Amino acid sequence: MDKVAVTTQESWLSRLGGAVKGIVFGLALVLAASILLWWNEGRAVLTDHGLKEGSALAVAVSADRVDPANEGKLAHVSGKALAGKSLADPDFPFMAVKALVLRRQVDMFQWKEEQQTRENKKVGGSVEKVTTYSYSKVWSSSLHDSARFHEAGGHVNPSAMPFAGLTLKDPDARIGAFRLSADMLDLPATETLRAPDNAPLAKGWAVHGQIYIGKNPDAPEIGDVRIRHFYAPEQDVSIVARQQGDGFASFSVSGGQRTIRMLEPGLCDAAAMFNAARDENALLTWLLRGVGVLGLLTGFFLILRPLAVAGDLVPLVGDILGMGAGFAALCLSLACALLVVGLAWIFYRPLLGACLLFGTVAVLAGVKRFGRQKRSAQAS
Repeated sequence: MDKVAVTTQESWLSRLGGAVKGIVFGLALVLAASILLWWNEGRAVLTDHGLKEGSALAVAVSADRVDPANEGKLAHVSGKALAGKSLADPDFPFMAVKALVLRRQVDMFQWKEEQQTRENKKVGGSVEKVTTYSYSKVWSSSLHDSARFHEAGGHVNPSAMPFAGLTLKDPDARIGAFRLSADMLDLPATETLRAPDNAPLAKGWAVHGQIYIGKNPDAPEIGDVRIRHFYAPEQDVSIVARQQGDGFASFSVSGGQRTIRMLEPGLCDAAAMFNAARDENALLTWLLRGVGVLGLLTGFFLILRPLAVAGDLVPLVGDILGMGAGFAALCLSLACALLVVGLAWIFYRPLLGACLLFGTVAVLAGVKRFGRQKRSAQAS
């Protein structure tokens, strides 16, 4: 691994100016995070209500025949999904298999740049920044633009990939008497499709279970390319969707604000599929809440950061103010998150929303009490 260290100096006035400019970005971040938290609560409630409604309406339907009596109903169907025809890579026709999904993955051996910055505060508020740029050789499916590298010399990558990734889905797949539209086949392609040893390839290409463009796969060079294919075989699947003719469509719930159309690998009953969907909804809700709180924390810290930078004129004062700004940003972000979520829940879930608002008041009261105790201790 190659490493290059670059040292730069930033004056106190320059840092203070940057921190002041960061206030605008901090305010925008607080606003965006608050909107995200509000939207996420509404999304979570509507999705949960829709899944509960769908769970009560789903009817078991046999895959053996299309029963017109179930037209328009939310149907639960289980059985083996069969491919209608072979899928073939249009650029490599010899890579063909009878499967539900065929995926082409293209990787190039390239230089990759990573950077780490270490800051050392100096007397007077200036900062010495030491940035270390590291360069390593990796296989990657995305192109690393070496023109943007700090040290482009000796770390040059090709400017384009010879082929792009590709995903093909069988348009003629079926489950019993029902058609499976290609957009429903969100199945993981995990089985490896080996390239035939006698595949007709251009000069300089080779087959090593995969298609390889380069001299030696055991000692790859920058610019070498490997092309691998994976597929999802015929398999058991379970579906919950609206029966529409001999196919499936989305089923509207929650007054048309949400739709249900699910396909899962394996033979699952409807209750298990809805429980899994509700678990996924809960996980996504908490992940987005975490993103929202992190956005608030970052935004409030940017708003308060000029205080810490101003204090760097005196040794240790800036560090103390920085810790204070961090603590204040944490308290403000938690209080703001509880406030926004509480207001959203008053709109969507009145009882729980009132409890959250009470929690917000408790947090703010605690912060205020802590500040009073600290001032009293300093006065004594």
